[in-house]
Amino acid sequence: MRSNDNPHPRRVGVLALAIVLSLLAPVASAHAAVLDNDYVGGTRIKSRESLRSSAPDLSIPSGLLQTMDGRELWARDPTAQRAMASTTKIMTAVVVLEHARLEDVVTVDKKAQTVGESAMGLIVGEKFTVAELLKGVLVQSGNDAATLIAEHVGGTVENFVKMMNAKAAALDLKDTHYSNPHGLDQAGHHTSAADLTSLARYAMRNPTFRDIVNTYTVRVRSDRYTHFLTSHNGLLKTYKGAEGVKTGWTDDAGYCIVFAAKRGGVELVGTIMGASNEVDRAKQAKTLFDWGFKHYKPVQVVAAGESVGRVPISDYMERTVGAVTQESTSVPVFDLAGDVRRKVSLSPDVPAPLRAGDRVGTLTVYQGKSILAQLPLVADRDVPAPTFGQRIVFFFGRIWRGIFG
Repeated sequence: MRSNDNPHPRRVGVLALAIVLSLLAPVASAHAAVLDNDYVGGTRIKSRESLRSSAPDLSIPSGLLQTMDGRELWARDPTAQRAMASTTKIMTAVVVLEHARLEDVVTVDKKAQTVGESAMGLIVGEKFTVAELLKGVLVQSGNDAATLIAEHVGGTVENFVKMMNAKAAALDLKDTHYSNPHGLDQAGHHTSAADLTSLARYAMRNPTFRDIVNTYTVRVRSDRYTHFLTSHNGLLKTYKGAEGVKTGWTDDAGYCIVFAAKRGGVELVGTIMGASNEVDRAKQAKTLFDWGFKHYKPVQVVAAGESVGRVPISDYMERTVGAVTQESTSVPVFDLAGDVRRKVSLSPDVPAPLRAGDRVGTLTVYQGKSILAQLPLVADRDVPAPTFGQRIVFFFGRIWRGIFG
């Protein structure tokens, strides 16, 4: 049942050799594949072969890529239940942030110090604020910090784990069950790529969480010592736009990462589970996100002042006003999900007086069944109310038309 994030010292030599070999002759890439049951934009590749040539080649058993608002771009066996390693600590931090004050002070005890494996390096008797301990949990991936903070919030580790499972249920994480707050392999401790990605999207709404997981190195000060912490997520340094979120490794889980990045106004979040080594984990994440940013990017769907139709003025006869778009609009478009189309809905008529900029309809932009944007259509000019004389003329004109067509 080892380890999470930090390989056990006895395995460092073996892992170092594996990394060197992977750099010289990447075995993972030789097994990279596009599988029949992979999904692109919610469509299974087996059911639409034309997607195969555009899908990403990956050598992982399970993974998922979504937009930060939840649109699925790519998936492979996303609901498979797997060990989660230190990605567990995403939920640990969520529960802490929702049940503790950041300024609370916590004293290190022996239980936290003796958890083992990946550690922040706590010393019995030290005092930390919750805010500082969270950095130990999310940056250094300290099992000691996770255990200590769980005791503080839950009273006992066991009670805290119940809180984690209650939160998982509240978030409808159906493939997830926690047995501990740190992620070491244990019976009944599992999740899925779908649940991890959903949890990450939820956690990233919290500015404190978002700020911590975007940190590569940090100094944490207790009442006695300064601890120098370094993230295991090297992509924070090497991948443009990287924002976090959490790495993990155990014998059962393999190498995992929940990863978020933002480029050009587009924010993606994804999960890689079961990579073969640390280098492969980073390579797989980079491949998936490069593919995501290539195919999901902003496209201008409307130009400012574009005329899309005319609307009758009800107080006049045979007078209309132009319906135009108010401003240029770009929306993120997944180019593998089909053509983008527009639907114009105009009011049957509008009364005078009317001012330029008054709403006269709606322009809806679709891709497939998804609505990408709904934009107001406005009058292109002022239309004054008709004069008294004009109203008399229009009145008799309508009578004439009613009689003679």
